[in-house]
Amino acid sequence: MTSDIKLPHFKLPHIRRRRVTTAIRQGTVFVLTPLGKQKADSFSMDGVKFDVLCSVVENGPSTIADISNDTGIRDDATKRIVKVLVRSGYIRVASSEE
Repeated sequence: MTSDIKLPHFKLPHIRRRRVTTAIRQGTVFVLTPLGKQKADSFSMDGVKFDVLCSVVENGPSTIADISNDTGIRDDATKRIVKVLVRSGYIRVASSEE
């Protein structure tokens, strides 16, 4: 004899993906956010994302070309990684005053 277990109905929270509001193209300058600085200081990332983040930490405001030249990662790959880091809140597009 088996009995079915009834679980209460629940919904998972809707996780809204942060949109990148500015087009990421050659010449766009990116800067580190406080969260990105904290993440870079804690060394809790690795791989190419960490390489890109460290490039911005070490060189300050940087373009895709600057980051690509510093890390040795192709421009198109760097652009994809930068989008992920912007969505994560680790870097942002620089304002015109920066």
